[in-house]
Amino acid sequence: MSKKDRLKAQKEKQDRLKREAELEELREKEEARDKQSKSAKKLLKKAKRIRPSGEPIYYLILKLLMIVPFAYSGFFYGGVTIVGMIGKYIEPMPPKWVLVTLSVGTAVMLAGIIFAFFKKYIVSFVLCTGGAAAFLKGGNYLINRIQEKLETSAVDSSLQNMDKEYMWRFYPIAALAVISLVLLVCSIIIKLIERRKKQYEKDTAPVESIVD
Repeated sequence: MSKKDRLKAQKEKQDRLKREAELEELREKEEARDKQSKSAKKLLKKAKRIRPSGEPIYYLILKLLMIVPFAYSGFFYGGVTIVGMIGKYIEPMPPKWVLVTLSVGTAVMLAGIIFAFFKKYIVSFVLCTGGAAAFLKGGNYLINRIQEKLETSAVDSSLQNMDKEYMWRFYPIAALAVISLVLLVCSIIIKLIERRKKQYEKDTAPVESIVD
């Protein structure tokens, strides 16, 4: 083979390799565009389920549900009982610590709900659980006293289920602690998923992206 033929063959080989490289680059760009398109669709679907605050919509639902047991047991019935003890309308008067536990428990639970709306779920759980425990401690004293009186005294038939009525008034507050726990667990799970996702993206990213 003459030198001219060799140069021509070499030139054709270089052109072929160049075309293959261009086709490969074009294919990679197409794949990247498809991948970006799929990612955009996923982000769009996710955005529909997420509020502007960056949290899933069920977080807001859980936070609003926290208000229900607090308003029913803590604010209304707890408030009525506290006012009754302050005004000495309850006979015989319970010990002062019952008034303190009901009052402090109600205030602490309200703070826990507020912290939940500010995404401080650990603080919210501690406050809601501690406040509910204090509130129930005072409520249980009243319920136990009613049960003792029902067992030792003759009462009208309309009052025979008074202890159960007070249970329905005070015990629903426990749902507040349960909901705050669910919020805390959900937030921890989401953070772990996001951390693993970021680590996966970092581990699978091209070397150029890491360097950049």
